[in-house]
Amino acid sequence: MADKTFDAVIVGGGNKALLLALYLIKYGGMSVGIFERRHEIGGCLATEEISAPGFRGNTHANIILPWYYAPIWRDFPEFWDYGAQWEQHKCSDGFVFRDKENCLAIYSHKHDPTQERTAKEIARFSEKDAETWLNLQSVAESDEYLRVTMDALFKPVEDRGLPEVAQRQADIFPKVLEAGFLPDSLTFKASSMRAAQEWFDSPELQSCILRFAVSSVIDINDSGSGMMTMGMGATLPTIGFARGGTHQIAHAAHQILVQLGCQFFTNAEVDRAIIENGTATGIRLTDGSEIAARKLVVSTLSPHQLIFDLIGEEHVDDQTKRRVRLIQDTFGCLMWYSFAVHEAPIYKAEAFNPDIHECQWLGLQPDPDPMHIARECLYERLHKFPPLEDYAPTVGCHSLVDPSFAPPGKHVVQNEQLAPPATAFSESEWLEIKKRYADELITLWQDYAPNMTWDNVIGVDTNSAFDHCRMKNLGTGMASTL
Repeated sequence: MADKTFDAVIVGGGNKALLLALYLIKYGGMSVGIFERRHEIGGCLATEEISAPGFRGNTHANIILPWYYAPIWRDFPEFWDYGAQWEQHKCSDGFVFRDKENCLAIYSHKHDPTQERTAKEIARFSEKDAETWLNLQSVAESDEYLRVTMDALFKPVEDRGLPEVAQRQADIFPKVLEAGFLPDSLTFKASSMRAAQEWFDSPELQSCILRFAVSSVIDINDSGSGMMTMGMGATLPTIGFARGGTHQIAHAAHQILVQLGCQFFTNAEVDRAIIENGTATGIRLTDGSEIAARKLVVSTLSPHQLIFDLIGEEHVDDQTKRRVRLIQDTFGCLMWYSFAVHEAPIYKAEAFNPDIHECQWLGLQPDPDPMHIARECLYERLHKFPPLEDYAPTVGCHSLVDPSFAPPGKHVVQNEQLAPPATAFSESEWLEIKKRYADELITLWQDYAPNMTWDNVIGVDTNSAFDHCRMKNLGTGMASTL
């Protein structure tokens, strides 16, 4: 006899689990139990005092785009009031170029809803690109584009072939064509690098778009991502963050779910799914407890964990096993450091545009040539760090906009940069790399912001690809129904 029984049992208590449970309970009328290995729910929706006491940093996502939680705000209006709030810096994206001591600022929708201000900054480098930028943003704001985007984001794969979905894709075609983004076979086959260089003249704007593509786990050298580059550019003004930290999103979902009757079990590691006659009927915990599921078992783990740990390969066909084994998960590994500082970075390029001081996703590059980003991707594929001159980190300072991230008068700044996967080095090597990289980053940062010295640093959290693997699951797979 099962120790507990629910209509739906969810393995893992992270982002996907919390949002799925909201719908299963409120709109599906199901009882739901969530089982989480760690001591708390939220998964990568995590904000901690990591660099120094009183300085809060997100240990995973720093970028939150407005469409991430659009259906939740619509279907659960209290989600915002409970703390899942979205905010933007003055500049959502940008790049500082060391050798010319100039910069390109992409203003956020909050501060530049028409993008005219951004176009003026782009025109300092290319008037043609400024016009193309406004055309792109006009397409991105159209109902046709937004409908197609929502289809791609939220429609189940099996529904994307429906006639009405195809019609919406046809409806956007004339607008894309008129804006100058020819969606032909060459563009679809092209790399992001090639598409950006075809559509935009200025390497400054190319670099802004391509660096964000890397943050979206796109190798800009890979073929087949050409049309996605248009979407990357359209997204830049929408980059934002979670007010108070991403953990506020987990807290808000938890508040609603508790009121709806969801039950949470932390420190509850799942050993296996219970499979009977080819159907998942529940789960078995590592302590021997068995939980029955009347209707479904859902895994939020990675595909590899789902197939080989949870289900067991004896229950899975050979083709599926081979496909899962061939999934590549070594691109997009990161050095993700958080610094507690006395003073926010002050960039030399602020003389060119003072607003670059308040930029959420700010790239640092010696010159505008996007080949720095391309080479960084190539080095990552080789499981190596690039030479220092090809480091292309992004940096940002949420505490400039949201004082809850740091004590009064102080700031917390973070960075993101591609890194080799954890398997590239031993534990002892990673410990040395983590210290060395902090020194390298500070040395590089000073070239752009002279006040970013170790004297300005109060504490630092050195989060690397090696540290990421200490968590049971950082899989990229969608939630899966067993």
